[in-house]
Amino acid sequence: MRKSLVYLSAEELEKRCRFETLRRSGPGGQNRNKVETGVRFYLDELGLVGEATERRYQGENRKIALQRLRLELALTAREVPALEGESPLSDFKWFDRLVGGKLRVSSESFDYPILVAEFFDVYAATEGRLAETAALLHTTSSQIVRFLSQIPRVLEALNGMRAREGLPRLRA
Repeated sequence: MRKSLVYLSAEELEKRCRFETLRRSGPGGQNRNKVETGVRFYLDELGLVGEATERRYQGENRKIALQRLRLELALTAREVPALEGESPLSDFKWFDRLVGGKLRVSSESFDYPILVAEFFDVYAATEGRLAETAALLHTTSSQIVRFLSQIPRVLEALNGMRAREGLPRLRA
């Protein structure tokens, strides 16, 4: 099993973070500027931050901020697997989310950052060969692009890697 922080439960990850509440202007009624419903998590060991202020309730913003922090972890912390021998994937059951070669997971799902991390880890292991990465993940390149483009920043991260390798941009 992998040891990356992205695999931790919400409670375990929260324990490793510094937490603060804040106020932001914008929609939300009269309570918006009077109550600290905004949330920010700091993962100081890696210098990452997850923040959410768009909801009226602190509990909802906590979940969103933590999900954003997990996505930051997925985009920055690499654990490049060996491609020989064992499966390059963790025990997280990537294949349980495949239905007819299509990856079925919402960007709001707790699993989304984990699957993003696994994609980028395998992509790094294949040295940026998208077709080979997709084959190892038992899907197609177009399904990978569709999956990643649920959050434009994630697809942009992949395109940044491709640009450094001199490869063309992928479009959703």
